[in-house]
Amino acid sequence: MKVKSTESFVYKVKSEAAESVSGRKKSDACLLGMLLMSENSDAGIVYGTDNEVCKDLFIRLVRHVIPDNNSIGEEIVRHRGRFPEYKISVSGKESTNAILTRLDIASLDCTELLSRADKLADSNFGAFMTGVFLSGGRVTDPQREYHLEIAVPKSADDGLYNGISELLEKHIGLVAKHLTRGEHKTLYFKDSENIEDMLTLIGATGASLEVMNTKVYKDIRNRANRATNCDTANLERQNISARKQLEAIKVIENSPKGLSQLSDELREAANLRLKYPEYALSDLAAEFNPLLSRSGVNHRFKRLIEIADSINKSKEG
Repeated sequence: MKVKSTESFVYKVKSEAAESVSGRKKSDACLLGMLLMSENSDAGIVYGTDNEVCKDLFIRLVRHVIPDNNSIGEEIVRHRGRFPEYKISVSGKESTNAILTRLDIASLDCTELLSRADKLADSNFGAFMTGVFLSGGRVTDPQREYHLEIAVPKSADDGLYNGISELLEKHIGLVAKHLTRGEHKTLYFKDSENIEDMLTLIGATGASLEVMNTKVYKDIRNRANRATNCDTANLERQNISARKQLEAIKVIENSPKGLSQLSDELREAANLRLKYPEYALSDLAAEFNPLLSRSGVNHRFKRLIEIADSINKSKEG
């Protein structure tokens, strides 16, 4: 069954990140990030997304700036088997100039937008990356794997791709990996700590804590599995050893002289193993009188196995 968009981890992340955008400076920084990921031309701005939260936030941020809300257009493109795609357009020179003035930029050119983002205060850079991530970001549910990516628009050149990567490294020290998937160039992170830092940066602190908690749970579960596997292997080795010891004792017991041919020490070991076939050597050692060390018990069983081997060889001869 297809997961509803509102049930997905990335939807929850984007909802939390969008809610963190408040106040004029952070709102303007977020809008700057969203414009960077838009299709901008002399005719205006076209912002595309398949996420309703992102669509609503973009419209809200633009409405704070432009004088004529009638210049904002909305189109919904529906695809069978996929989520609807929203295309928000901002047309008119007056509206575009209002945005340029508000954001203190000369144009909507990629280089100009990146340059303005580079001048943002550290306290507002996170809001800028919120806008970038909301527009092109994806993050996988940490229960499945650790993966966060930002895909730049198909129409963008390498300047946008490299510019975002350089800003991340310069401002917060995060080095993204690069890949090309189809027509999209993508920045991505696989390390859980980098993903936690990114989620915190864009205001999704609850999601960041969820990644941390999942990592701790997975670590505890893996350690428990390793311990269980180790215990199982030890138990298997113990059972094999006990079976060999019992087989050796049966060979001696069924020989003409039986267990009477054994020394008192070896006969005690044989009788205790017959009485406690499931005991580990350390547990069996406690039954000896006087008490015996584990290595001492092991040595006696080695002697019993040697005697049994000797009896078997004499039968063959």
